[in-house]
Amino acid sequence: MSSRPPAPLASAWRVLAVALTLVLVLVLAAGLWAHWRSLSDDDAARLGARATVASVRTGLRPDPSVLPDAVLADQEAAFGPAATPSQARHLEARGTGAPPGSLADAAAWLEDVARTSPNGELAATAASVAASWRAAEPPPAGADPTARRTEESEAGSGAGSPAASKVPTKEGDGGDTDDDAASSCEPAQLAAVTALDRARFTAEAAAARIPADAAQRGTMDAVTDTLDATLREPAVTPMLSCDPAPVAGGHVLPAGFAEDPARAVGGTLREASATLVSAVGASSPEGRDWLLTALLETAVAAQHLDPEHPVPALPGRD
Repeated sequence: MSSRPPAPLASAWRVLAVALTLVLVLVLAAGLWAHWRSLSDDDAARLGARATVASVRTGLRPDPSVLPDAVLADQEAAFGPAATPSQARHLEARGTGAPPGSLADAAAWLEDVARTSPNGELAATAASVAASWRAAEPPPAGADPTARRTEESEAGSGAGSPAASKVPTKEGDGGDTDDDAASSCEPAQLAAVTALDRARFTAEAAAARIPADAAQRGTMDAVTDTLDATLREPAVTPMLSCDPAPVAGGHVLPAGFAEDPARAVGGTLREASATLVSAVGASSPEGRDWLLTALLETAVAAQHLDPEHPVPALPGRD
């Protein structure tokens, strides 16, 4: 008998050999592509943000009673998987810069990512972590973290709720047009304005309950002034003409207000921070400046008014 395999069996082996060769070629091609492909700007920003959190976690080692390692671990994981060897090589070739020298430096770096990234998810995560770090950082000696823009507020015209800005202006006086207002009626930004107005309403009510000569009264007035200044921002005023209006009134004081007004205000500021993070993710880079400023102010003020509340790891993202 012949020792040669039957023709169909030999043909099957040839097909298998060709298939295995093709698989090997594809695997090698994929490996070479992963090794040599360039690092996108989006990946570079994400990995840079992740590396910043890792540097804070291992280098700066913040006070664990304020920022526990578990919180920093969650923040690091929020920026996705670690760099592959190829990505790490490309990132190093781009130049990663010196590690942050302080929590404030690290927060400023993430704020820049949040302000400029075209990726809304990345921008929102970076803004969220930056707000957490700003809230955890103690203010400079003698500084009131709730009064960053009191002078701006005092320079503004009018009194009471910024809803007064909705009064129509005469043609040609520099007022916003109907088309301008319509283009500003983005749901996420409107939700942020509503949350800020509710926080302002709660702070105003709290100030009315605190004696004029009490130390907390000055803090509450400063919070109210800062929120008023935010709601009078040029980027915000067109939204006041949206339908429905984001500051139409009808706010309800939060639970626990009667027992601890300051803590209740801190809670509404924390809620405002969460809506601001969502608005950052839903907005273009050109429209994020006022959102980020308001986010950092509300996060810091909320922690100042309610220091017993743990600093959120990822406000608006968890």
